[in-house]
Amino acid sequence: MYNQLKHIITILAIAIIASSCRTLVYNIPDESDYKIFPSRVIKNSPDSVFYFLKSDTLNNIGKVIITRYNELLPDVKTLDDYLEGSKTAAFIIIRNDTILYSKYTGKYQENSVFDIFSVTKAFITTLVGIAIDEGMIKNVDQSVTEYIPELLEKEGFNEITIRHLLLHTSGIEFSDSRFNPFADNARYYYGRNLRKLVLNAELHESPGEEVHYSSANVQLLVLILERATGTTLSSYLQEKVWQRIGMQYNATWSLDNKRKNPVERGFSGLNCTAIDLAKLGRLYLNNGVWADTQILSQSYVYEATKRDTTYGSTWDFQYSFRLGPKQYGSYYARGLYGQLLYIYPKKNIIIVRMGEADLKYNPQFINEIVEQIIDQI
Repeated sequence: MYNQLKHIITILAIAIIASSCRTLVYNIPDESDYKIFPSRVIKNSPDSVFYFLKSDTLNNIGKVIITRYNELLPDVKTLDDYLEGSKTAAFIIIRNDTILYSKYTGKYQENSVFDIFSVTKAFITTLVGIAIDEGMIKNVDQSVTEYIPELLEKEGFNEITIRHLLLHTSGIEFSDSRFNPFADNARYYYGRNLRKLVLNAELHESPGEEVHYSSANVQLLVLILERATGTTLSSYLQEKVWQRIGMQYNATWSLDNKRKNPVERGFSGLNCTAIDLAKLGRLYLNNGVWADTQILSQSYVYEATKRDTTYGSTWDFQYSFRLGPKQYGSYYARGLYGQLLYIYPKKNIIIVRMGEADLKYNPQFINEIVEQIIDQI
């Protein structure tokens, strides 16, 4: 009996280790994680690259920075101090299509590729809007089961809409314990079969009650986009965004595996340069227009970034975009370690920040720095 029990425990241990292999090997994510996952390439169009103008007239930006977070960086007095002390790899400030400030630290330069982590979700939001504009998705109030009928077997899933997924108010159960290798966020981040994983999700509460930020919501949007468009997420992004808004460099999108019907990691898997990420910000600043072409409808841009507390959302969160203080009217996409795309329509400002892994990073500290910068421009 003892030997049988020991054998069963051994088999279970092997199964757990096998399913968590990436988690155990790589453990804490970092900015170069794109190297550990298989991926699809998203090609730019060399004939239509868009270049921001460059200016040397405002190099005094961030001469004075005041922070309440002295325990993190006690010697921060200027923007340069912040960049040097916060493991910032790239920092770009753009206004009216002109680069006012650009700094790359250490080994990083303009063509350096970064895992942008959860900023990836802003691209998912964009692709959903384009699919709606093209009639491939009817509207955000469609039930997810219209595209994923397998979920009809699960109680309550027919009440979840695409809007709920975009707002992260689906009610799907998801544990998000930071750096816990057995939490759902780690299982999704390092998962080798995301299709199976997300289709096995369960409801925690009724849809539309409250925001519960989760990778499961976004991965369901990935499946919906695949089925609605009939192509891979990478191909759709390449055709509808990357080659249309003048990206300067190729990007990659990390996959869950390279053998069994792989799928893009939609919640945290797009890898690109800082300067190309800024161009998504420009698309939103221009209400979805690029070179006189409406890439994304103005109504959807507004819907994705407005301050609205209906459908269970909160005053500071919309379609995977976080909303800045009310007096700014700004919005931003933020990822692990302070990867940031910040959009400030009132002054036509885009700020991109890329950082290295830093377990002490504080997203509110980064926001405070950004808000002071836009006040100074």
